[in-house]
Amino acid sequence: MPNKARIFYVEDDGASLKMGTSYLKTCGHKVIETASSRAEALEKIPNLGKKRINVAIVDGNLSPMGEGIGDGEKIASAIKAQCPNIVVIGHALIAVLTVADLNCPKTRGVEELERTIRTA
Repeated sequence: MPNKARIFYVEDDGASLKMGTSYLKTCGHKVIETASSRAEALEKIPNLGKKRINVAIVDGNLSPMGEGIGDGEKIASAIKAQCPNIVVIGHALIAVLTVADLNCPKTRGVEELERTIRTA
């Protein structure tokens, strides 16, 4: 993976998205597209190729109180089916996204997420 990724960032927590986006930008990456819900993410997937996205960071649960468990799997599966050249990184608090190319738990912090992007 080049040191400068073009990223689709799927995260429902606004503070986490803002912090992650800011840090990744300081590392030279570009967050091109974001989504905060399963519906929004699925709507944006068909256009990711046109935007030359090469990395997708996908949260595992996009609903409060654990109601969205499985959202990340569905989004990651759709990305892999429609845009197979995009590296999908699961970025969940607890869950591991089984269809993701790589997983980086949120507990490891944004620095580890950036290292995961560089080694993808």
